Amino acid sequence: MSKHASATPSASSVPAFSLSRRRLLGAACVGAATGALLLSPVAPAWAAAETELAVFMDLSKRLTGRSDLDARFGQCLYDTLVKRDTGFATSLGELQGKLGKTPQGLSEKAQDATRQILSAWYLGMVGSDYTATVVGYPDALMFKAAGGILKPRAFCFGMPGSWAEKPVFGRA
Repeated sequence: MSKHASATPSASSVPAFSLSRRRLLGAACVGAATGALLLSPVAPAWAAAETELAVFMDLSKRLTGRSDLDARFGQCLYDTLVKRDTGFATSLGELQGKLGKTPQGLSEKAQDATRQILSAWYLGMVGSDYTATVVGYPDALMFKAAGGILKPRAFCFGMPGSWAEKPVFGRA
């Protein structure tokens, strides 16, 4: 028998990482996808959305007079406002340039954006008609404005519709 046929490889001669065709192909695909994502038009749109959110949060802090606004809740409010009004992002830019001036100096669109922002933060919902979207009722600033005295209820007292019955005072 030859020396080479019976020899077993020692532990030191086996590489710790073996490069197979599957691993090489997987790494190439991940690299290509990452490069395509970074060079695609999606990357500037993502960066623009981050900038618009920062503008929204800055305007929200200036309008509400509070510096402790929740960023996660602000993201949800911003996303909902943009879904409901496609021109909302452009009115933010106009509002940012003119904020600090008298309300009469603002256009109707900027005044509407101001109302939407304040209403969303204080009520926790976007819109006021039957299509209003509740974003986060317990996180609304109307409860923080009361200094933590008011707590939002998570349930209703009584059966559904019990509010419509005439209340009974005393025992008969």
